[in-house]
Amino acid sequence: MKLIVVGSGPGGMAAAYAAKMLAPDAEVRILTEETVESHRRPGSALALEFPDTKDLFISDWSSRSLVKKGIEVSKGVSVIGGDLKSGKLRVKERDGSISSLQFDRLILATGGRPVLPDIPGVKLSRIYTIKTLADTRRIGRVLKSIDSVVIVGAGFSGLETAERLYQLGKEVHVVVRSRLMRRLLEEPLSEELRRRIPKDIHLHIGSAPKAIKGNKSVTGIVIDGEEIKADAVTFMTGVTPNVDLAGSLGLAIGSLGGVTVNSKLETSTPGVYAVGDCVEMPDSLTGKPVLMPVGSAAARAGRQAAAYAVGRDKEYPDVSLRFQYDRLFGTDIVCVGHSSVTASDLGLEVKAHYLDDGHEYMKVALITGPDGRLVGGQVMAARMGAVVGYQIMERVQSGTTLEEKPLLTFRHERAKEVLERTFGPIR
Repeated sequence: MKLIVVGSGPGGMAAAYAAKMLAPDAEVRILTEETVESHRRPGSALALEFPDTKDLFISDWSSRSLVKKGIEVSKGVSVIGGDLKSGKLRVKERDGSISSLQFDRLILATGGRPVLPDIPGVKLSRIYTIKTLADTRRIGRVLKSIDSVVIVGAGFSGLETAERLYQLGKEVHVVVRSRLMRRLLEEPLSEELRRRIPKDIHLHIGSAPKAIKGNKSVTGIVIDGEEIKADAVTFMTGVTPNVDLAGSLGLAIGSLGGVTVNSKLETSTPGVYAVGDCVEMPDSLTGKPVLMPVGSAAARAGRQAAAYAVGRDKEYPDVSLRFQYDRLFGTDIVCVGHSSVTASDLGLEVKAHYLDDGHEYMKVALITGPDGRLVGGQVMAARMGAVVGYQIMERVQSGTTLEEKPLLTFRHERAKEVLERTFGPIR
């Protein structure tokens, strides 16, 4: 069987690896426009300081590792069309020639495109978006000539970029329409994050850019009627599904703009699957379509799509479950499953519960549905945030209530209990 995977992000790589593991005799090939090795996305701001760094590369997903696994990789190529009935793709090779490839099963992992607002000046030079390592390197190579940067957007990537630029001595402005990580963090945690950001980083909360000033290159950005001087502007306001190939192949596109898939991640054409940022998939709680441009979810979906593509019935846990982690401004931040905002968007009634551990500078939000079952949660902590985050994820996946399976007592409290059982009350 010939399986072609289009795209080399987390979804595409996970799909190729899983397919080869589950069906060793299958011919698996990855087609990608990327020319650099697969790399970590959280932490990619390192390339701002060290554009040529290789520390971000994922060794298990390197070209050499893929070849050893028996997976063929074609880098720097573009799939420009095809015929799903005959199982053929037309591919533009690196030298510009056009070739035809046959497949039995196809997995699309074409990702998303960064969103740019429709405002004056958006096409000036030194307007950036960051989606890949190449994007980050592009900024890093001109960074010495940049003193001030405006970052529009305050998600994980935007704040990670802001922190790195601040550490490099740049004047940094962060512009956010509502509040920090509005869709990911409950309001009290969002406000706590705001307090943990250095005062020298200028936050413009509740603002949106109206225009970008400059002749050929950026000189400033207009916010709330005021012009802020800037040598560069980076838009980090999310992505829109890249469905150009899917559309040209005649696959159904949903109301949210992504490729529609069923619970098996199969598209409107049998034998053709799609995963990652290009997809809108059914939410596991409501069945309504959701966009989930998150690397960890894409990897799980890729694994699952590969299993079905090679004829295995193996099922993996919830492929639409969000799990995001990063360490920003000396703080572990973990987001699992739904927040109250994403739940509300789907018409799901939820309640937020809060825990506070002063010893670890930790704040936890737990999101429960109408039946009391955990559907999501967030953690902010000076350390060990991922440990609590994984506890939340396990309980969301198992569909338990906090009464049935409460979170483990914080570590320092457990240590105190052991000491008191041994030596008596500690006062």
